[in-house]
Amino acid sequence: MNSRMNSWFIFLITTVLCMVSIWIPDARSARKLPIVRIGIIKDGPTGRLPDITPLVKEQILELTTREFDVRFPEAKSLDGNWEKAEIERSVDKLLSDPEVDLVITLGYLATNYVCHEGPLPKPVVAAIVADAKLQNLPLKDGGSGVKNLCYIDSFVSFERDIKVFHEMIPFRKLVVLASGNAVDSIPWLAKKLSQTAYEYTFDIDIVPVGHSADQALAAFHSDTDAVYLMPLPQMTPGEFRKLTYGMILRKLPSFSMLGGDDVEAGVLASVAPKDQFLRITRRIALNVQRILLGEDASTLKVAFPLGERLTINMATGRAIGFYPTWSTLTEADLLNEKVERVERRLSLESAVRESLAANLDLAVENRNVAAGEESVKQARSVLLPRVDLDAKGEVIDKDRAEISSGATPQRSVIGAVTATQLLYDEDSWSNFTVEKNLQTSRQEQRNTVEIDIIRNTAVAYLNVLRAKTLERVEKDNLKLTRANLERAQVRVSVGIANRSEEFRWESKIATDRANVLFAQATTRQSEIALNRLLNRPLGERFITTETELGDPLLIVSNPRLFPYVDNPRNFRTYSDFMVTVGLDIAPELLGFDAAISAQKRILLRAKRAFWLPSFAAQGSVSEVLAESGEGQRSDSPLDDTDWRVGVFATFPLAEGGGKFATIKRAREELSRIQLEKGATSERIEQRIRSTLHQASASYPNIRLSRSAAQAARRNLDLVTDQYVRGLVSIVDLLDAQNSSLRADQDAENAVYNFLIDWMDVQRAAGRFDFLMTPEQREEYFQNLAEFFKKAGVEPIKR
Repeated sequence: MNSRMNSWFIFLITTVLCMVSIWIPDARSARKLPIVRIGIIKDGPTGRLPDITPLVKEQILELTTREFDVRFPEAKSLDGNWEKAEIERSVDKLLSDPEVDLVITLGYLATNYVCHEGPLPKPVVAAIVADAKLQNLPLKDGGSGVKNLCYIDSFVSFERDIKVFHEMIPFRKLVVLASGNAVDSIPWLAKKLSQTAYEYTFDIDIVPVGHSADQALAAFHSDTDAVYLMPLPQMTPGEFRKLTYGMILRKLPSFSMLGGDDVEAGVLASVAPKDQFLRITRRIALNVQRILLGEDASTLKVAFPLGERLTINMATGRAIGFYPTWSTLTEADLLNEKVERVERRLSLESAVRESLAANLDLAVENRNVAAGEESVKQARSVLLPRVDLDAKGEVIDKDRAEISSGATPQRSVIGAVTATQLLYDEDSWSNFTVEKNLQTSRQEQRNTVEIDIIRNTAVAYLNVLRAKTLERVEKDNLKLTRANLERAQVRVSVGIANRSEEFRWESKIATDRANVLFAQATTRQSEIALNRLLNRPLGERFITTETELGDPLLIVSNPRLFPYVDNPRNFRTYSDFMVTVGLDIAPELLGFDAAISAQKRILLRAKRAFWLPSFAAQGSVSEVLAESGEGQRSDSPLDDTDWRVGVFATFPLAEGGGKFATIKRAREELSRIQLEKGATSERIEQRIRSTLHQASASYPNIRLSRSAAQAARRNLDLVTDQYVRGLVSIVDLLDAQNSSLRADQDAENAVYNFLIDWMDVQRAAGRFDFLMTPEQREEYFQNLAEFFKKAGVEPIKR
C-alpha cells in the first residue's frame, strides 16, 4: 500500500513540474541581451578561395548566443571589388559607421590596410594574414599593441617556403606571382623578397597578376626555373587551373603559399595545411567573444600556428619530370602517387612455411640428402648379383692353332656372359651399413639446417615488424619536434623566448629527419634479409601481419603455461623439462647417434678382418661366334659353347700391420665422435637454459618498459604545457622529448626482444610452437604435466 501511494505521489509532483515549466516564461528569454552589430569587409567578390563568411557568422553566434544579440546587417557586409582604393574606403566606412560595433576583415588587402592604420576607433579582428613578417604587422608582447586591433598570424612564411622549395629544387631564377594590388599595398614587398633571394643565391622576378592566367604565363622568360605563387584570390577557379596547366606544359615546378587546396589544383607543392581558412573561423569567433566580454583587443595573442606539412602533387611531378629526394620524403604527403599494389601478404607462420619450401640453403641440404640416398643404393648394389657381357675377336699364330685341337682357332670371335654373386664380403656389408647410418646423419644435418632456417626466418620477420614500428616512432617524434617548433614560434611572438629557440628546434628537425631516413633504411634492409631467406626477389615488397604476445599460435600466450613458470621453483623444473625434450629430439644429437653407429660398424669390420675371408660364386658361358684358319672347332670334338661355375674365398694374409692400425684408428674415431656428442649435448643444454633465462628476463621487461613509456609521455605532456606557458626552458622540453622517445623505443623493442628470445628458446629445444597442430599442443601440455608430476612439483594455479 505504501509503495503504491509513493508512486502516485511521485507522478503528481512530476505532472505539476511539467505544467509549471510550460507556463512560466524562461527567465533567460525575458532578459534582454546587448545588441552587437558586426561589419565584415572582403577584398572582392568570391573568387577561387572559399567564402568563409557564413561559417564565421555561425561560429560567432554559437559562442555568443547566451550573452549578446549579435547581428550582421546586410548593408554592413562590404567588398572592395579587388581595387585597393575601394577596399580602403570600405574599411574606413565601417570604422566610422556609428551603427557598426566591431569590424572583421576577411581579405588579405583589407587586413594589411587596417593593421597599418594605427589606433582604431572600434575593435577590429583582422583575420586573413598572408605573411605577418613580410607585411611588417605590429607586434608587442604577443599582441598587436595597437588600440582596438587584433589579427591572426598562422605563421605562414615566404622565407620558410623558399627554404623548403629550394631544398626540393635548387633553382637559379624564380618568378613570384603576386596580386597586383598586394604589390601596390606593400611597397617594401619587392625589397624583402629580393633579400631572401640574395640569401639563397638566386635571381627573382616579381610578376603582378590580376584575373588573367595568360597575363601571368606571358611573363615567364626562357631562363625561368621555378614559380612561387602568393595568394591570388581574385582569380577564378578556371583561370587558376589554366595557370597551373600552363606551368606544367612549360615543365616549371611551382610552390604555393596558400596550401593543400592549390596543390590539389595542380601546383607542385606547398607546406601550408589544407582548409586553413576554415580552421581560422573558430579563432575569429573566440576573439570576437573575448572582445565583447571586455578584453582589450590589442592584448589578444596573435599567434595561431596551423602547422606545416609538405604536400606534393606527384601527378604534376611526373608531368614535369620531378621526383622528391629521400630527405624530402621523410615529411611529405604525396597526392596522386602511383602506389604499387602489393598483393603479397606475410604472417609469421606463412613466412616460415614459405622459407621451408623455397630457401636455397635448405634446398642444398635436400640435394645432399637425395645424393646420399643414391650412395646407399650404390653401396647395396655391390651385394647383389653382377652380370658381365664380354666379346672378343682374336688372331693367333698358325702353329699354336694347329696343336690346340680346336680349343683356340687361328682366327675367332667369341662372346661370353659372366655372373658373379658375393656370398659374404665384410667390407661390402660394412660399407652398406655405414652408408645407411651416414644417410641418417645427413638427414639429421638437413633437419638441423631446417630448424635454423625456421628460427632465422622467424627472427627476420620479427625484425621487419620491429623496424616498421621504430620507423613509425621516429616519424611521430619528427611530428612532435615540428609541433614544438611551432610552440617556440608562439613563445617568440609573445616575447618569452628569442629566435635561438626556433633555430634549436630547426636543428633538431634536421637531426630527426636523418633518424627517419636511417629508420627507413633499416626497414628496407630487414625486408631484403627476409626476402633472401624466402628466395624471393630481394626488392619485392610485401605486407606484414602483426605478431603480438597474444598470438594464439604461440604457446607462451597460452594461460596453461603460466603456472609452470611463475616462480623460481617451477621455472627450474620447466627448464629441466625443456632440456629433456630438447636433448631427445635434437637433430644434432641424432646425427651423432647415426655417426657413432657407423663408426662402431667400421670398428667391427676391422676386427673381423683378422679371421673372416670374403666368399663369392661365379659362373660364365662363352660361345664361339665365328672362326677360320687352322685349329677350328669344327675339325675337333669340341662344340662352340664353353661354361664354368666356381666358388672363391679370399683372405689377405698379411698387410704389413695395416689391420692393427685400422683397429686403433677406428677406436680413436669412435671415441672422438662420442666425446663430440657429449660436448654438443652440453652446449644444447646450456643454450636451452640460457635462452630460457633470457626470455624470463625480457618478458617482464615488456610491462616495465611500457610503464616507463607511459610515465615519460605524461612527463612530456606536463613539460610541454609548462613550456607553452613559459615556465620551463627549451632544455627541459628537449630532455623530456628525448626521454619519451627513448622510452617509446624501449617499449616497442621489449616486445620484439622477448619474441626473438622465445624463438631462440624454441630453436634450442628443436621445436617451434607456431608450427604445431592442436593435437601436438595438447600432447605438449600433457607431457609437461606428467614431467612435473614425476618431479614431485605441483604447479600453483592462480
